[in-house]
Amino acid sequence: MSKAEILAELPKLSPEERNEVRRRLAELDEDNADAVALARAEEFARGTVQPMTQAEVFRNARAALP
Repeated sequence: MSKAEILAELPKLSPEERNEVRRRLAELDEDNADAVALARAEEFARGTVQPMTQAEVFRNARAALP
């Protein structure tokens, strides 16, 4: 699928689908960490994800460190 075809299909997506696309693009772009955080916050606000415990947050943070 070409870039032009992808761009032509975007308006046909639901808001949730567009949010998924935004989140995935942000994940691919390391400089866009704020967008990833915002997308996850929006998922939490909609109730589509469960909150993590403090232990889970710290475990994930430690795992990400070199």
